[in-house]
Amino acid sequence: MAKRKPVVIKDLFRLRMVSDPCISPEGRLVAFVHTSFDYEKDEYVSDIWMADTKTGESTQFTSGRGKDKGPRWSPDGKRLLFTSTLPTKEGEEKNKPQLYVIPYAGGEARRFTDVKLGVEAPKWSPDGRQILFVSPTQPVKPKGDAKHITRLSYKFNGRGFFPGIYKHVFTVPLKGGKPKQVTKGEYKVDGAEWIGSDILFYGNIDLDADRDDYDNLYRVDPKGEPKKLTEGTWSIAGNGMTGVAPSPDGKEIAFTGHDYRRGGATKADIWVMPAEGSEPRKLTEGFKPDLGVKMSCDVRISSSDPTPLWGGDGFIYFTSNFAGVSNLNRIKAKGEKVQRLLGEVDHSVESWSMNGEGVLTYTTLATTRPPEVWLRVDGKDRQITDFNKKWLQGLELRPHERFTFTSSGGHNVEGWIMKPSGFNKGKKYPMAVEIHGGPRGVFGNSLMHEHQVLAGRGYAVMYINPWGSGGYTEDFQAGLPGHYGEQDYADIMESVDHCVKTYDWVDGDRLACLGGSYGGFMTNWIVTHTTRFKAAVTMRSISNWVSFFGTSDIGWTFGRREILSAPWENEEEFMAKSPIRYVKNVKTPTLVLHSEEDYRCPIEQGEQFYTALKYLGVPTEFVRFPGENHELSRSGKPKHREARLEHILRWFETYL
Repeated sequence: MAKRKPVVIKDLFRLRMVSDPCISPEGRLVAFVHTSFDYEKDEYVSDIWMADTKTGESTQFTSGRGKDKGPRWSPDGKRLLFTSTLPTKEGEEKNKPQLYVIPYAGGEARRFTDVKLGVEAPKWSPDGRQILFVSPTQPVKPKGDAKHITRLSYKFNGRGFFPGIYKHVFTVPLKGGKPKQVTKGEYKVDGAEWIGSDILFYGNIDLDADRDDYDNLYRVDPKGEPKKLTEGTWSIAGNGMTGVAPSPDGKEIAFTGHDYRRGGATKADIWVMPAEGSEPRKLTEGFKPDLGVKMSCDVRISSSDPTPLWGGDGFIYFTSNFAGVSNLNRIKAKGEKVQRLLGEVDHSVESWSMNGEGVLTYTTLATTRPPEVWLRVDGKDRQITDFNKKWLQGLELRPHERFTFTSSGGHNVEGWIMKPSGFNKGKKYPMAVEIHGGPRGVFGNSLMHEHQVLAGRGYAVMYINPWGSGGYTEDFQAGLPGHYGEQDYADIMESVDHCVKTYDWVDGDRLACLGGSYGGFMTNWIVTHTTRFKAAVTMRSISNWVSFFGTSDIGWTFGRREILSAPWENEEEFMAKSPIRYVKNVKTPTLVLHSEEDYRCPIEQGEQFYTALKYLGVPTEFVRFPGENHELSRSGKPKHREARLEHILRWFETYL
């Protein structure tokens, strides 16, 4: 048997990624998205594939040079809708997805929209005669190239600037014709679903909606005006969840969300209410884990999570996170105890769907396996795709070892350590400390190519879920707002102490740290508060909460909910939690990586930190990625992802 090779950067581009599996109504077929890298053209190619649940054979169903995504079966199982960015006429922009429908039995895909700004989240009506979708609209075309901005929310990471643009619901009949706009006005719709011939949607139709970024649930007849179903300050959906679902008989509505009782750190629950509106009832009362799939993973394509989903068996199905695992659960619509269906110690559920007969298809996340499509019938699980078999056979993917200890804060800290490739018990190895984003992101049972590359280059890799992370309890994640750089910092440093003491092969004199987003903030905090690390890489970071408040696409909401005020109300607190205040303490060689179109953590955050380090004579470099946003490490252009990892390895090898 040939010797397996350590994982290197270019192994990423041989991966074939599967996502968004959708089971057909009769359970015979699974439509899913297959994504591969075209390294030479520096892009991704996504097509719809079909897996036969009886034979296990997978075949390509669509093809082209665009991105085909979001396959959804018609209620009768005869047609499939999807979105595609494939241009069909000269001069058309490639990156604006349009709606297509294709007969399964054979025939060409038919394009149903020609919408300038593209379509999102299309869904069949219950009778299969219509399709709804959400699309950005721009009622008044601006004159010239000046951006005339009148509202707080005018840009968004991954979308760019959108002054005067609002997302609204449209419908289009299966027989064809011009899409009809259902909702109108200076507000945005965040998600929509059919309820009979009416439409449910969530968002906020108040004129000052973007100031507080709250949601409410509305019902609208396509020929009428929206009726508000909930009152108060809600956050609906999030973490990729669909967010709202009517019961099979149309009498009740289930939705995921929370009421901000503990600010942005409030955990989501399943709520149920009458379809005509009333006070929602919390169905998952007493269920401690947060909802959705929060697991960090850099080898998956984002999928729609159907949480919540009504089964034909009287249960509501939903995903949750706890202790490094994403689970699929169910609970009776009347309440009672939550039952876990999927998600084990060694793997997590990523995306899933279920038909009316209870046949379930899903993709998994695991530390040493890329996602593949699985099937569950009558309680028995079977893998039905194996695109990465050869990839796995040739590589030495490193498993991780779980560790726990009680922190100085009195809570349990959970973490993992990965031995380097070619591990020799008699040697000592440098250790890279990875810090996740969020701050309510989650590390655990999922494949991180970045971790494997570091291990392949001879580093021990440690990662934990510090105080404030998602995937545990509300008390755990709600302890962070107003206390950044306190117990979370202590958890990380105490984890380093734990690993140096427990694993005699870890070299405590050769430590590095790196992270992005919240992980970038924490990297900045670490190097401004200790000289213990020999090298650091800070990515898409926050260095100054004051300027972040006014420059981030979510600065005024996130800043207020995390620092608990506004800069002019408590300037001292904003600066006290800003790494830039303590930058004169830095001695650690620190590499700054940032995307130029990052509107979540704007590049000025990286610029500030780099300039200060350079001015102070600290070894530093600044790498800027043009055309990239906050998602560079997960969905950036292949060659930029490669360059990013090369810079990290170069920096660590220089200083460790």
